[in-house]
Amino acid sequence: MNFINNKKINPLKHGAFQAMLIATAFVCLILLLSFSENSREKTQINLKVAAYNVQYGDKGSAKEIGKMLRSFGFHVVCMSEVPGGDWASQVGKEMDLEYVILGKYTTAGHDDKYKAILSKTPLYDITEVLMGDTLHTAVKAKTKIGGQEISLYSVHFPFGWRDQAHIDETTHKIQTFVEHLKTHRDNETAVVAGDFNFVPSKVDTMNMYHEMFKGIGYKLAGENVGMPYDSLRSMVGNKKRIGRVIDHIFYDPSKMNALQAEIIELEKPLSDHKPVWASFQLE
Repeated sequence: MNFINNKKINPLKHGAFQAMLIATAFVCLILLLSFSENSREKTQINLKVAAYNVQYGDKGSAKEIGKMLRSFGFHVVCMSEVPGGDWASQVGKEMDLEYVILGKYTTAGHDDKYKAILSKTPLYDITEVLMGDTLHTAVKAKTKIGGQEISLYSVHFPFGWRDQAHIDETTHKIQTFVEHLKTHRDNETAVVAGDFNFVPSKVDTMNMYHEMFKGIGYKLAGENVGMPYDSLRSMVGNKKRIGRVIDHIFYDPSKMNALQAEIIELEKPLSDHKPVWASFQLE
């Protein structure tokens, strides 16, 4: 017979007590697992990003463009061919996107062709990624959404067409940027959005610039949701030029999942480009 504090313990009652403890522990474990699962679901982060070449505000004012984009509820908008001064900030004001940065360099040295990032959350670690020179750059900033740090790149790539030297220069600049992404891939979750000036690869026609991104593991948001690139166009104008989608949003599928991707069709175009957007889920 066992004794504790000089009191006799009934082995039957002691066994029942142990069983009760085990049952309680089991219930607590179930509750803990359930709580952990619910917590995991709550930590899922949604991000909605747009890219828009605004044609230096020639066809749409900052107020008109901001008002049009506002209804979509974007967290981030990456713009190209943005006028200087406070034009981008005016768009942000219309959209309730409080944080706005304007790049230091214009695209190809043209007047009023800056790149900008508009964000609902604070932007920091702002840099300009050179593609060999200051004529073509990517505006980069970081932000946090739901505690998750995200690197944002607003781009406007060159378009090589004049001669082989021009094509080679374009290729070098895009390759330089892709190498930057590759170097930082292990330590950042990135979204790259803007005017890329190239169409995606097709089954029977590879685009070498698109293949560069695929080579480092990046993917077009539209690829994940079955966007029919061959029957769409992101340029306004000649309706016969179907398949002319050159405005894109790239992401790293190992870091996030693309949920939606679309091109916004407007009755009254506010640029020679159409806005494109995508939504993502991060964990």
